[in-house]
Amino acid sequence: MILTGSMKINQGTKYKMRYFNKYLLVVFLLISSLNVHSSPYLMDPMPNKKMAPDFTLIGMDGKEYARSDLSGKFALVNFWATWCTPCKAEMPTLEAIHKKLNSDNFTVVGIHVGPGPEAIENYLTLNPVSFPIYIDMDLEYDWGVPGLPTTFLISPTGEMLYRAVGKRDFASPDMENFFNTLIDDYKK
Repeated sequence: MILTGSMKINQGTKYKMRYFNKYLLVVFLLISSLNVHSSPYLMDPMPNKKMAPDFTLIGMDGKEYARSDLSGKFALVNFWATWCTPCKAEMPTLEAIHKKLNSDNFTVVGIHVGPGPEAIENYLTLNPVSFPIYIDMDLEYDWGVPGLPTTFLISPTGEMLYRAVGKRDFASPDMENFFNTLIDDYKK
């Protein structure tokens, strides 16, 4: 036994404490490194790049829309709801990037999840957007949306390239450069 101050510790306990302390140190370093080194991406890359679900949804104009309507351009597909405060906070940034980049190469689409057209109309009257809003009240199509807001970047061929869970500033210069680089690289 080793006598330390007024405490007696046997060799086995001392070894276990050293092992435990080393274990805690490794865990602490791993956790702290996750917080220090943020992702180099503005949106998270989708590992398998599967195809976005085929869908047929009603737009706010009463017409039906399908995923095939987005073919040939990058589509930033945002899942949101009028009751979702972070969704409403990012809506102006989606509108801004849509106005800047809307072309034959890029568009923004909102898919509202939740209460029907009346709530959406009321919101859009106060906060108009120029991009289309489709309605999927019950998340009928499985996109893998873990919470709202969630936004996917879809390739011109329909592949799910990137996902952002939670509020983002889609109009930031970094985000605009990110989208422009993808569009430019795709054209080559």
